[in-house]
Amino acid sequence: MKGVVRRLVLIPTLLFGVVLSTTQAAQYAQNQPAAAPTTSAATGPVDENVPPPVPGPDPATAPSSAYPPTSVYGSAKKANLFHVKYVSEGAIYLDGGSNGGLEEGMILHLVHADPNGGTTDAVRFQGQDPVADIRIFSVADSSSAAEVIKSREDMVAGDIAYLDMESVHAREDKMNAAESENYPIVVTFSYGDPLDEEIRATTVSEKHGPPVENQMRGRIGFDYGFISEPGGAGTRQVGLLVDADMSRIGGTHWNFTGYWRGDLNTQNSGSTSGISSATLNDLLNRTYHLGLYYQNPDSIITMGIGRLYLPYAPSLSTIDGLYIGRRFSTRLTVGVFGGSTPDPTSWSYAPNQNIAGTFVNYEKGDFEHLRFDDTFGLAITSIAWHIAREFAFAENTISVGKLFSVYNSLQIDAARTALGGATYGTGLTQSFSSVRFQPISLLTFDLNDNYLRSLPTFDPALISTGLLDQYLFQGLSGGVQVQLPHRISISTDIGRSKSSTDTSSSWNQMYGLTFGEIRNTGLQLDLRYTKFNSSFGQGDYQFVSLSRSIADRFHVGVEGGIQHLNSTFSANSFSEFVTSTVDWTIGPRYFFEGLFTWNMGNVMNYQQANFTFGYRFGGALRK
Repeated sequence: MKGVVRRLVLIPTLLFGVVLSTTQAAQYAQNQPAAAPTTSAATGPVDENVPPPVPGPDPATAPSSAYPPTSVYGSAKKANLFHVKYVSEGAIYLDGGSNGGLEEGMILHLVHADPNGGTTDAVRFQGQDPVADIRIFSVADSSSAAEVIKSREDMVAGDIAYLDMESVHAREDKMNAAESENYPIVVTFSYGDPLDEEIRATTVSEKHGPPVENQMRGRIGFDYGFISEPGGAGTRQVGLLVDADMSRIGGTHWNFTGYWRGDLNTQNSGSTSGISSATLNDLLNRTYHLGLYYQNPDSIITMGIGRLYLPYAPSLSTIDGLYIGRRFSTRLTVGVFGGSTPDPTSWSYAPNQNIAGTFVNYEKGDFEHLRFDDTFGLAITSIAWHIAREFAFAENTISVGKLFSVYNSLQIDAARTALGGATYGTGLTQSFSSVRFQPISLLTFDLNDNYLRSLPTFDPALISTGLLDQYLFQGLSGGVQVQLPHRISISTDIGRSKSSTDTSSSWNQMYGLTFGEIRNTGLQLDLRYTKFNSSFGQGDYQFVSLSRSIADRFHVGVEGGIQHLNSTFSANSFSEFVTSTVDWTIGPRYFFEGLFTWNMGNVMNYQQANFTFGYRFGGALRK
């Protein structure tokens, strides 16, 4: 009888011990990060065709909040607010990664942090117009990198990023699905003592990556506009607007993003030539990008088609065409590209010009530490199908986190005879170098050197827009940017200009003042002044921009500029413009845009009005 009692007591005790130990083991296994692949006889070599994610911060210096105690799909509540660690050209780096529940493709909105440190999760529901919208494209354990979808003003380190509601819901769905899978299962054997051979373990099926999610957001609208010129000449324009943010189309790795605006039909009246001259807005429309991209981290192929940059060498300017690259390892990519060159802000712009070439890109390191990014290639341009240039190009960047960076782009031409009869020997044609030092997030120093062997051929009508600032200073220049309290930013750039054709050097000056918000009014103000003396001419310009957003429904802005240019290759010596814009979201699915431009000068004199009505789709749009 005592043996039976002891056995009845022993059985529950053993069962409780087994359950407790296996449950703790399962929880420990769930909370461990996935082991990095290594080379061994069992697993084989590392797959070098898969690009590494953006590394996280140094565990010795990172705050404990950067490493949550639970796994990505654990039961702990995930944060919805993150901080901007670093802002670079075209990318934003956050202090949260997969440990915080972030994944590739998620959408976040940026707002400026409360200077008193009072920003809370409630900022998501206050209806405040975000500074920018970003989408994550690379994720590490405790950091991530995102591309800028739409920016309404300058972004700075310390800004707050909060998850879009759709991304929050998608993350919660994944957490719930993962939790439902991680429960103990019972496995029994058909032989032996069940008390000894019954085990409990967590699910052991192979874990694949999260399901591919597609996001379809965008706007499409029809334009109607007219242009009136002195003497009764006029132009009517019917056009199309496309503003797309479509990722993982149909569950694939194809993305369609960007902005495009163009004319479908143009009718002229009162003009003897029958051809209307390009307006300032027409030129600006050719600087926007819209492309279809294939970006699969598990594929050796990457490509893009549309109006876009070659991502490995953006110094080549915009192309209407395509690029295709093949990854030979995580660091080495080889590819080809080709298309026309529509961007009038390019230093080597020419109508009816085409370009084709090949490139090799080598990349090593990460954005948190030492990083190398080097591209070399060969290209050829043609005008009306006659060879114009044959050149080699290089673009190199060395950076140490956000503290220090060195950048250089250059082009070396083969000897040639231009269409006009001018001859050029083999040599360096263009070079731009920049050294940037940021000791603290509020203070940035830069030192630049710009060299052009021949006269640039950009459209000088765009000088007052600020898009040509890089080419206005030729020679050595230095600048500083200071972020002040109350979202005020001051910048200046001063240098002495001298090209290979100048007999003496001259001073260049550039000043900028930005108010992110004027005394809680919601008004944003941007002021710029530049005086330049370069190989293509001398002059100055002033620019001012004032804008205001009301929630996320209504945006109004006005900007103006005055430019003076004394140049032998342009008759447009004086020009001033004023442009006003209105962007109004009507209900959850429609929008209206209005634009009016007044331009007066010795060459360009016109008034232009443009109205757009269209449909917007995708996203959590409120009624």
